Amino acid sequence: MIIFLHGPDEYRRLQKKNEIIAEFRKKHAGVAVSRFDLAEKEEVAHFAEFVGSQSLFDPKKLAVLENVFESGEKELSNTLKESAKNLNITVLISEKNKSAEGLTFLAGKSANIKGQDFPYLTGAKWEKFIYDMAKENGMTLQASAVKFLAEAYQNDTWSLVTEIRKIAMLRSPELAEGPKKSIGLKDLEALDIEINPDYFGLLGGLKNYELDKRLASLEKLFSLNEPMPKIFNMLAYQLPDKLVQLAKYDILVKSGKLDYEEVLVDLVI
Repeated sequence: MIIFLHGPDEYRRLQKKNEIIAEFRKKHAGVAVSRFDLAEKEEVAHFAEFVGSQSLFDPKKLAVLENVFESGEKELSNTLKESAKNLNITVLISEKNKSAEGLTFLAGKSANIKGQDFPYLTGAKWEKFIYDMAKENGMTLQASAVKFLAEAYQNDTWSLVTEIRKIAMLRSPELAEGPKKSIGLKDLEALDIEINPDYFGLLGGLKNYELDKRLASLEKLFSLNEPMPKIFNMLAYQLPDKLVQLAKYDILVKSGKLDYEEVLVDLVI
């Protein structure tokens, strides 16, 4: 049997991969897990030997393959097809791409190949992931903080998880004995966290009383080549008193009468 994990969200793929390995070891105590990095040419032959040999003492096997699509070996395709038919052998593959030349059968529907996709989460699913990850780290993120982090780390799950773990260590005067339990947007602003680029500083600069400083911050934001809708949405959380105005701007943009760059300039001026 082959378990094929694929998709761009490497963090969630790795979590699932480790979960499968842990479950296999728990179910088949004492059985070794063999790993093969197929970017190394000789490992293709080693994998074939692993599949071809059978032990009376270790009937169940788990092979974890790395860099499957870099092997460029026809032999690998044949070995994988044989592995898929063998119920005593589980082959675990985790790749960003879904298929490659000579291995397209991995992406097909088959009783012997179980595939699971890991795309980047978006919208409500992405926000729920952030909220749940915070809970796992012993704190609650308020809606404003969840939305800000969702914008700042869209399509970057690794950095998001790293940042949440750092935020969880925030201590406040009233909770000096332990981590702060509930984190809002103002708490994030007070933290010296490494949201890259420094959105807090630049977005804060857009609220400066001096026009030249507001324009300087906006120019730096434009130079980051970040999507304009992202900057607009993140700014909305910084200007709660202008939500009605921002909502009107959003309608104008979506109706094609303005673009986000024009809206941002108008807001700053």
